[in-house]
Amino acid sequence: MKRIIATMVFLSLAIAGLVFLFYHWVNKQDYRQFNPIDAIPLNASLILNIDDFELFTNSVKSNSWWKTLERGDVVKSFAGMLNYLDSAAKSDNKVRTALKGTNTAVAFYNHHLQGSEFLLAHKVPQEINQSDILELIKLQSLGYAKAEEIQIAGNSAIYVEVPEGNYFSLTFTVFSNLLLVSNSQELLVESVKKLKEDAAVESDVQFQSLYQTAATGVAANVFVNINELSKTLSLENNSLALKGVASWVGLDVQVSPTMVIANGLIVSSATNGDYYKIFTRQNPVPFSLHGYMPASTSFFTWYGLPNIHNFMADYSDYIDNLGLTEPYNRNLSDFLAHTGVSIDEFLVNNLDNEVAVLSAKLQNNSTDWFILANTKSGSATLQQLESFAGTKTIVKHEFKPDKQKSFPIIENPIKWFIPTLLGNSFLKVNDGFVTVIDNVLVFGSSISSLEFIINEYLRNNTLTRTESYRSVQQRISTSSNLILYSKGMDSYPLSKLHLNGKPTQLYKGKTLSSHSFIWQVVGGSQKLFAMLAIKSTQADMTETPSSLKNVKWVCKLSTEPVGKPHLLVNHLNGQPEVLVQDSENSIYLISNDGHILWKRKIGAPILGSVSQVDIYRNKKLQMVFAAGNRIYLVDRNGNDVEGFPVTLHARATSPLSAFDYDKNRNYRFIVACSDKKIYCYNTNGKPVSGWLSFKTETVVSNRIGHVSYQGKDYIVIFDQNRPYLLNRRGEERLKPQSFFAKAKNSEFYLVGSSGKGPYLLTTDTLGIINKLFFDGRVESQVLEPYSPNHTFIMAGKNYFILDRNRISIYSTEGKLKNAILSSIGDFDTGNLQVMANNNLVLATRDESVFGYDFSGKPLSFFPISGSIPIVEVNSRSKQFVTLSKQNGVICFAIK
Repeated sequence: MKRIIATMVFLSLAIAGLVFLFYHWVNKQDYRQFNPIDAIPLNASLILNIDDFELFTNSVKSNSWWKTLERGDVVKSFAGMLNYLDSAAKSDNKVRTALKGTNTAVAFYNHHLQGSEFLLAHKVPQEINQSDILELIKLQSLGYAKAEEIQIAGNSAIYVEVPEGNYFSLTFTVFSNLLLVSNSQELLVESVKKLKEDAAVESDVQFQSLYQTAATGVAANVFVNINELSKTLSLENNSLALKGVASWVGLDVQVSPTMVIANGLIVSSATNGDYYKIFTRQNPVPFSLHGYMPASTSFFTWYGLPNIHNFMADYSDYIDNLGLTEPYNRNLSDFLAHTGVSIDEFLVNNLDNEVAVLSAKLQNNSTDWFILANTKSGSATLQQLESFAGTKTIVKHEFKPDKQKSFPIIENPIKWFIPTLLGNSFLKVNDGFVTVIDNVLVFGSSISSLEFIINEYLRNNTLTRTESYRSVQQRISTSSNLILYSKGMDSYPLSKLHLNGKPTQLYKGKTLSSHSFIWQVVGGSQKLFAMLAIKSTQADMTETPSSLKNVKWVCKLSTEPVGKPHLLVNHLNGQPEVLVQDSENSIYLISNDGHILWKRKIGAPILGSVSQVDIYRNKKLQMVFAAGNRIYLVDRNGNDVEGFPVTLHARATSPLSAFDYDKNRNYRFIVACSDKKIYCYNTNGKPVSGWLSFKTETVVSNRIGHVSYQGKDYIVIFDQNRPYLLNRRGEERLKPQSFFAKAKNSEFYLVGSSGKGPYLLTTDTLGIINKLFFDGRVESQVLEPYSPNHTFIMAGKNYFILDRNRISIYSTEGKLKNAILSSIGDFDTGNLQVMANNNLVLATRDESVFGYDFSGKPLSFFPISGSIPIVEVNSRSKQFVTLSKQNGVICFAIK
C-alpha cells in the first residue's frame, strides 16, 4: 500500500512538474524580449539595422538621393511605409513615442516578379502597451487608408491599403515586444515562425561576424547578402554579374541632405572562389589613371593589382566558381599561341599596378568604351604589341595635335584578349586600336576615339577636374584595389539593372538631382575594407561642357580661372594662342585646339592685358606683363628672358604698357605703382636713363596710353582726379585747360582728324563725354546722366554705355540709336564688350554672357556660361574662348 501511495505521489509531482514546465515554455514564448534582428529570416537580400527609427526616417527623407529613389520600383512600398509612419507619428504623440529611440531592423527580399518586398521589425518601448499598438495603427488609417483586422500566424493583425498616389498595401502585427510590418503577408508568417523557432538571420556565421562589428551612432548599419541578391539582381546581357562576388557586405551609413557615406567590411566564402577574394592578396596601391580619363567619363572600374601572379591564380578560382573554366583556359592558350608568351608573363613584364575600363561621351555626343593600363614603359609595351602582329599588316597612324607632340596609334594585334581576361565591364570595350600617353596604354574602338582621349588629356579636361567626381573621390582612401564610379542614375551600371530577369527602374520621371557614386575596396587581408559615397547636387547646378552651347573644346586648369583670356600669336605658325591664369597664380599657354603647351607659377594676378614684343628683332615674340610688384618678360616656352622679372619699387597698380616709339623694336615698358609714381624700363630690365618717374596726384589703375601727334609723343595717363600727358622723359608735356575725373570703367580713345583736330575721348564720373585736344582744350558732350560706375566703349561711330540694367547705343553725334534692357536685373558692373566686326554687344550677369546685335536684339546662341572679354581664336569658323569658373577655358562657336 505504501508503495502504491508513493507511486501516486511521484506521478502527481511529475504531472505538476510537466504542467509547470509547459506553462513556463508558453510564458517564455509569449513574453520573451526579442531584438528586431531576431525576426529577420535567413534569405534577406539586404538588411538595415537602425538604432533610432525617427532619426533615420528624418535623415533619409531629407536626402536628395532618396527623394529620387522613392519614385522608383525598388523602394516604392518601403518609402510609402516610411511616409505612413512618419505621418502617423506627427499626428499622434503615442505613435511617435512608440517609434522613437528604439532599435529597428528592416530586410528586403526580391523573390517575386512583381517587385521588392520588405519586412520591418521594431522594438516597442516598454512604456507602450503592446495591445494598444494595432488599435493606434487602425485609428491613424481613418480617412487616409482602408484598414481591416486579419490573422497572421495566429496573431491579430491590421491590413492597410493606401490608394493615394502609387498604390501600396501594408500589414501590421505584434509578436511579443516586436511590431512587425511588411508589404508581404507571407513574409510576416515566416518571420513569426522564425521567432518561435529561434532560427533567424543571426544564425548565419558570416553575417554574425559583421553584425558584431557594426558601429553605433550612425543612421543605419547596412548588410548586403550578395549570394541572395545575385539570384534576382543582374545586368542586361550579364546574368552572372553578382554571382560569386562575395558572401556579405556590412556598412555603417551616415546620411545628410546631399551626401550618403558608408564604410565597413566585406566577407567572402571560406570555400568558394569569390570575386572579391582576388583583392585579399593584393596590397593597396595609389590611383593615378583618373588623371587620364576624360571629363565626360560617366562610369569606370579600376583595379589596383601589384601582384599579377596572385591575381591570375585567384581570378582562375573565381572563373571555376562560375563554371567558365573551359572558355577561360582556351583564351589563355590562344593568347600563348598567338603571341609566343603567356598572358601572365606579358602582364608581369608590362603592367604597373593599374588597369581600368571607362565609358565616356565623345565630341559628337556618342558614347564609347576604353581600357587604360599603366605600364612600366609605354613605348616598350606598344613596341611589343606591334611585334605580336608578326607578318600581318596592321594599321598605323601618327596623331600630331601640334608641332611639339606626336602620338602613335596602331591597330591592336591582341584584340579581345585583354577584355576577355578581365571580364564583366571590360567586355564592353572594342579594343581595336591602341595608343600610349606617357606610360599609359589606351585601348579604344577607333583612331578618332583615341584622338579624343589624347586631346582631352592635353587640355587637362580630365575627370579629376570635375566637381561631380571630386566631391566623392575626396571621401575615399588614396590607396586601394578596386574603385567603381558612376555619374547619374541613368549611367551604367544603374541603367542596366534587371530584377528577376526584367529591367527595373530605380526612379521614374525626371530626376531633380544629379547623383555621383563611388565604391572602393581596400585589399591586403581576408576581411576587405569597403567605402561608398553618394553625392547629390541640383540638376540645374550641374552644367557640364557637353551641355553648353556650340562647345568645340574645354580646357581645365588646376583651379578656377581668373582675369581674362589674353590673345597671343604663335610666331612659329602664325596661329592664335591664349594665355590664361588660375586662382593660384599659375599661368598657362593654350593652343587654339585647347592643348596646354606649358604652365608655370608667378607671384600675383596679371594686371590688365599681356603684350607681345620682339626684343631680339628676329620675329620671335615674347610676352610682357605686370603682376604684383614685378614686370615679367617671358618667351613662348614659358621661360624668363634674361634680366626679368624686374622687381618694382612698389606694387603695380596699372596694366603694363609696351611702347615702340620709333617702330624699331626698342621697347619701353611703363607701369604705375602704388607709390603714385610712373616707372619706365628698357628691354634689359633696367630703368630708362633720364626718365623722371613722374608722380600723379592719386593712384593710377587704368591702362597707360601713347599717342604720336605732329612729331611729338604723348604718354596718356588718367588718375582719379585728372588726365596727364607726358613726354618721353616723364615730364608733363601738356596740361589740360580744365580737369575732369575719368570714370573708372570708361575706356579712352584717340579720335582722328576733325575740323578741330584730333583729340582724346572718354567719359567722366557723371557720364559726360569729354574731348581733350592736343592744344589743351577740353570740350564736353552731354548725353544723359549716368552713375559713376557706368562702362563706356567706343566702337566705329557709336558709343556704348552700360549702366545698371541698360546698355545705351549712341551715334557719335549724340543721337540715341538703341537701348538694350536686361530682363533679369542689373548687368555686372564694368563688364561690357563690343565686337564691331561681328556686330556683337556682350554683357554678363551671374557668370553668364548675354549677346545682342547692334539693333538690341538678343542672339539665340546666348547666354553662355563664362565671362568677358571673349577672344577669337578661329576667324574662319567663328570660334571664341571664354573663361568659366565652373568649367575652365571654353571654346565655342558663334553661328
